[in-house]
Amino acid sequence: MQPEKLRELLRKYAAGECTVQEQKWLEDKMLRKPIAGAWDWSSEEEKIQMGLRIKKNIDRQRLAKRDKIIRRLWIKGVAASFLLLLGYLWIAQYQQKKEEKIDRLVINESVSHAVDGIVLTLADGTKINLDQQEGALIEEQGVSIRKTRDGLLVYESDGDASPMAAEAVAQNTISTPNGKQFQLSLPDGTQVWLNTASKLSYPLVFTGGERRVSLEGEAYFEVAPNSARPFKITALETEIEVTGTHFNVSAYTSDKKVITTLLEGGVRVYKDEKQVALGPGYQATTYQGKQGIEKRVGNIEQTMAWKNGYFIFDNMDIVSIMKNVARWYDIQIVVEGKMPFKQFGGTFPMTGGLDELLNDLSTIGQVQFEKKGKEVRIIW
Repeated sequence: MQPEKLRELLRKYAAGECTVQEQKWLEDKMLRKPIAGAWDWSSEEEKIQMGLRIKKNIDRQRLAKRDKIIRRLWIKGVAASFLLLLGYLWIAQYQQKKEEKIDRLVINESVSHAVDGIVLTLADGTKINLDQQEGALIEEQGVSIRKTRDGLLVYESDGDASPMAAEAVAQNTISTPNGKQFQLSLPDGTQVWLNTASKLSYPLVFTGGERRVSLEGEAYFEVAPNSARPFKITALETEIEVTGTHFNVSAYTSDKKVITTLLEGGVRVYKDEKQVALGPGYQATTYQGKQGIEKRVGNIEQTMAWKNGYFIFDNMDIVSIMKNVARWYDIQIVVEGKMPFKQFGGTFPMTGGLDELLNDLSTIGQVQFEKKGKEVRIIW
């Protein structure tokens, strides 16, 4: 079909004027083949309207094919705002703006603190591989630690340990390796989802007037409410304070920044002598070694994609994308020579294979990858 006819068909779809046959043909094409070309829409609202209509119909197909993996590629031109709603794989075509000269860039997101699996480190340095454990693990300072059948780490105390001196409370650390995530319930009932290549340190019991933990990497928190004992997170020179709320914190050392995104409730972010209050849907960014806090509306879908089992790339350059890819698949990325500036967008299931993802990026972005062992070289 010629681009002009396909564009007109998309417009008819947006207006709800397609025949049954046209609708089926278009949805099948979106699910199975790339749509090439640059689309000229009259308004952002028109793009979103079409996207919502497509989403509704495709969701119905997905429910009927629950056990099948549905993938598709989509060239950029249809608004990313609604493409993110669709929840399928799409890789958006780039917008070429400039060419960047790179002598040699190596992206290595491999971690060493939990190479052998998800590890619980006790106060005395004892390491417990949680991949190999289930049920009661250990009792420490009157607190029982166990791993449930569904993989959740739980802390249970028989009594109130608040009189214990803070300096006497044992510290525990959970570490996740590349390619794995983990969920735990902290001693106060706070639920934490720890992303890949991350580390969370916390006390066996929370004492005194606050509940403090430290984070390296990324985690999503659902904090148990307690206004008398604020929950505080320390990450890369930044402190986040809450009393009870749902939020995500990304604080990978290699990124040299902390991104706090609030979903529900309220938080305060502190850096040096600055502070910012966030409401739901907002995001604060601080940078290691720099003063100030940036506040903006957050991209909730992209922020929470990892917890929902997806990569979501929303107008990201190839280096930013490959940092996420390297972290999950535990590979090293090498970029050499001149690199065209290209922006990609799309979703990809984290259960998908590396070769499949690289192939999709190559197909749409006109970029080649050379894979050898645990090294992937980008070739333009």
